[in-house]
Amino acid sequence: MTTETTTSPTHDRRPLYAAAGAADAAVAALRELPAKVTEAVNDEKLRAEFRTRFAELPADVRAFRAGLPDLLLSAQAKAADLPQKVRELLADAGREAGKAYESFATRGEGVVTKLREEYGPVVENAVANVRGRVADAADDVAQLTGKAADDRKTKR
Repeated sequence: MTTETTTSPTHDRRPLYAAAGAADAAVAALRELPAKVTEAVNDEKLRAEFRTRFAELPADVRAFRAGLPDLLLSAQAKAADLPQKVRELLADAGREAGKAYESFATRGEGVVTKLREEYGPVVENAVANVRGRVADAADDVAQLTGKAADDRKTKR
């Protein structure tokens, strides 16, 4: 007695889950946006801070202009460290991107699971319906092909 087991190829679904998670996070953030904007517009403390900063802007520009030569000298000194700093920042960005990807993938896996539970039966019924129609169409094509072959044989 031999037993055969059929295994389906495994697929890495992490990219799908990450995309679903990122989309879900974006939708959640957009849903919160109107309330946050309204809150910010109505925040009297924030409005007062903007007014103060706007009033201080001319003095800030004058101070910046006065300090520009020193700023340029210090920038030249810092430029030597720039390649190493860029490498560090890129490494940090890579780690953070990996964390975000994993977070989105985990979130997306939950979203996909929820969608499967909610819409799985509907999709399965639709697929079964389409398969039935394809089978019917294949039968019709086979009958027509057979009839055409028979007709051609009788005409010879």
